[in-house]
Amino acid sequence: MFFATNDMDGLDHAALRRFKFKIEFKPLTPEGNLIFYNTLLRKLVSDSKDLSTEEVIAIKGIKNLTPGDFAVVKDQMSFADPSSITHEMLIEALSNEVRYKKIGKAIGF
Repeated sequence: MFFATNDMDGLDHAALRRFKFKIEFKPLTPEGNLIFYNTLLRKLVSDSKDLSTEEVIAIKGIKNLTPGDFAVVKDQMSFADPSSITHEMLIEALSNEVRYKKIGKAIGF
């Protein structure tokens, strides 16, 4: 059985001892951001133009992205006209995903 939480401080420490493994998942690195972008989102851009240097810098510069954020943005784009999806639109959507996160909170345990 697996359990996940974003609130380690809210767990009873006696109960926490019952878990054999505790794994902390941290946000992606800048390179990880680019890897996930290229793997999950890049193919959504219909004109398949390459990322500009500025766009690569923007993707790498978004802090606190997780794999789930890329999945959410990919799902959001299923409601968009495929011919209208641009790199700029995807980068903005990723930035919006992290806008409301509580910084410094670990993911998982």
